Amino acid sequence: MGGGGEDKFSASYVQSHIVEGKTTKAQVQQLYGVPDDNQKSSNGTTWIYFKNADYSSVSSLAGYIPGAGAVSSALGMANTASSASSTASKLSDKSNGNTEIHGDRLYITFNRSDIVDYWSIH
Repeated sequence: MGGGGEDKFSASYVQSHIVEGKTTKAQVQQLYGVPDDNQKSSNGTTWIYFKNADYSSVSSLAGYIPGAGAVSSALGMANTASSASSTASKLSDKSNGNTEIHGDRLYITFNRSDIVDYWSIH
């Protein structure tokens, strides 16, 4: 897989960038941008990021998909490509014995002091 950098929705990426009890909301926002959704609870706030909601990666994809000038076609192609590639990577992970966790949704829960409490990938 060339280009696009690391998978920000993989457990190893999150582990190396988000430290429970240490990382702040501001730091998470620098990494992932504004959350796609958020939930408040008595313990604090949970930010939710959806992998396919990343439109910045769609616009960069349009650059090297021939004839994908229109954003709508790029969106459709990007979603098709991402679901195809995630299936392919799951299959290759199985054959390689790779236990890396990849998901389409990242949940990051902050305590009342806006410090990361815990995170999970689904």
